[in-house]
Amino acid sequence: MHARREDPLKPAWSGDRLDSRIAPEIEGPYYDEELEAWVLSRYADVLAAFRSSGLWPAGSSSKKSVEPPDEKGNLQMRAETVEALSPAQLREWRESLTPAVKELTDGLPVEETVDLVASCARPLCLALAAMVTGIDPQDAERLRKIAEPVSASAAEPYDQTLRADAKSANVELRGWFHSGPEPLRDSGFVALSHTMPSLLANAWHALLQHPEAWKLLHEQPELMEQAMEELLRYAGVARILFRRATEDVDLGGVAIQKGERIVLRVFAANRDPERFADPCRFDVMRRGTGQLALGAGPHACVGASLIRMAAVTITRPLVERFAWAKLVEPVEWKGGAGFRTPRSLLVRLG
Repeated sequence: MHARREDPLKPAWSGDRLDSRIAPEIEGPYYDEELEAWVLSRYADVLAAFRSSGLWPAGSSSKKSVEPPDEKGNLQMRAETVEALSPAQLREWRESLTPAVKELTDGLPVEETVDLVASCARPLCLALAAMVTGIDPQDAERLRKIAEPVSASAAEPYDQTLRADAKSANVELRGWFHSGPEPLRDSGFVALSHTMPSLLANAWHALLQHPEAWKLLHEQPELMEQAMEELLRYAGVARILFRRATEDVDLGGVAIQKGERIVLRVFAANRDPERFADPCRFDVMRRGTGQLALGAGPHACVGASLIRMAAVTITRPLVERFAWAKLVEPVEWKGGAGFRTPRSLLVRLG
């Protein structure tokens, strides 16, 4: 029996969010008549969907029509992006970003209230966005504001007004980006200037709620890369993602017909007890998580290596310098069905 919802066209999985006091409900695949989509929440089912060549990224619209994907073009785009995100290039960006991270972190006040989102995550991610996309840093803040509707629509994909605003903003943004692989142009700028700060805000909120984890990373910062995988599992940004079948697909015994839409409850899958022991417990020492926050298989996030590099490069100096951090005001959350994130993180650092 599935939970009733106020708006039948929007999902009501209240457990699929970081600020929920209840665990996500994990259940077998089912077809939601109101959403007109299959719903997957078990880890094994979501992983299979990510790995399926017959399911392609889609939007929240329930329209039945489906255009065949440009598989050749998609493979070429991914290859170009992987090449652009080579280990050498990531190292160069990390070395360029690190001094800015250190300067900003060293300048954060001790035992005074500071907003980690506005004072740390946002400016550093914006600097990285300009660096990666080649935008003039003087134009970056203006473009970040233009991109706000795009991020807001991703956070609440069922809002038609936000969707229309995002469409207009995308048109304006595209005029600023002319070179590099497509994922590192306007969409990459939006991801780095908006989604990346949201990811950091979620991760830092998790650390603030678990001071023993913050203390451990302060004492052993070399654990940060391992801890980041757990942070992505436990506090990843995406609540749901959408796919559409481009052919008839058998997914774990479930027959999905060509044109049908699928909702992937990524947050829930990352809390599946069949895959993760004590899944609602945050454990920076957890190994081999196999988290799905960045997807998997042929449709995994092509910028995953960049995201990991940025998250570690920005977070490690923060926990290295400060032995503790405490929230001084309750967190106000923003977003919707797509993702939710703290609007601010007002803390004292010591």
